[in-house]
Amino acid sequence: MTAIAAPPRPLVVLTGFAGYGALWGPYLASLPGIRAATGATTGQLGLALLVGAVAALPAMAWVGRLLDRHGRVVAVSVVISFAVAAVLPMWAGSVPGLVVAVALFGFGSGACNVVMVALASRAEAGTGVRVMNQAHALFSVGLLMCSLGTGALGALGVPAGVLCTVPAACVVFWAVKVRGQFPGRARNRVRRRPVRPVALLCLLAGLAMLVESGVQQWSSVFLSDVVHAPLMWSSAAPGVFAGMMAAGRFGGHWLLPHTGERVLLVAAGLVSGCGVLLLATAGTPSTALVGTALAGLAVSVATPTVYGLAGRAAPPGDSGAAIGATASWANLGLLLGPALLGQVADHTDLRTAMVVLLPACLAVCLLARTIPTNVRTR
Repeated sequence: MTAIAAPPRPLVVLTGFAGYGALWGPYLASLPGIRAATGATTGQLGLALLVGAVAALPAMAWVGRLLDRHGRVVAVSVVISFAVAAVLPMWAGSVPGLVVAVALFGFGSGACNVVMVALASRAEAGTGVRVMNQAHALFSVGLLMCSLGTGALGALGVPAGVLCTVPAACVVFWAVKVRGQFPGRARNRVRRRPVRPVALLCLLAGLAMLVESGVQQWSSVFLSDVVHAPLMWSSAAPGVFAGMMAAGRFGGHWLLPHTGERVLLVAAGLVSGCGVLLLATAGTPSTALVGTALAGLAVSVATPTVYGLAGRAAPPGDSGAAIGATASWANLGLLLGPALLGQVADHTDLRTAMVVLLPACLAVCLLARTIPTNVRTR
């Protein structure tokens, strides 16, 4: 039981996720300019990005627990803080300043991710309407639109630091406007160890994100170095992957009422495995792109679906902690995927490295089959 009488409206959840993605768009589009402005080498930029990714891990774990204890005051503070932190990397003037700014960005993003997922989970639990996949698709849309807008306006001479303040201001306004719909403080909380379904979902989320990040971040290099694709083809691979992920999440939102979470997750693992296998054995650029697209389309539904299940499988009053733990494992997979493929490729080759992702896809299928059928909306 929570402190709010009515669940969040689905439209509030969807606009929140779009705004969350909009904060990422200018940041990603501005990385080359940020590197130039700070004088960072490629290695120093990579270190800063790693620090930001690692900083998200404790944020996800802590904020979930704080949400259970203090409710909407934490949620609103986190969203506003991330909107402010999203502006900081554009104003970094040195390498140390860049590392600190990206660390704050990563910490804020990890915390905001938990808040947004908790908001969507509360909406699903209260209304019975599944919004998690659609919300994550709109995150991708918001990111893509603001990334393209930043690039286009930046080419006209508009500073990135000015451009990023627009979505940041919109997100702050949104958080203040809808603050009453954030989950309230949990009452009569009883701390418990994570229940078995939540532990399984944490592992499932980590494996799915390992596959997602591995394919997304190495597909361009694979096309370029392994199948010798022209630059136009290889550079398009991450965009194709991202576009198919958005399409997959919209499709997953439509399929979920007809299939259920278990079937959708089993299919995600199976079809993404087919995409990875097609990519790993591709002999032409077109085949490699099809494999990349198929993997992105299928694996895209895994993490949002798992988040929804984690929120409903947790004991009453502990849904924030369960979502935070699941998000932490997902982020760990995000970190390990590219690194794992890089190490395997360094000792063998990139085709072999891609094949290594197949057991993870199979594990997603097997773990999905163990999800209890009684994990339903409360």
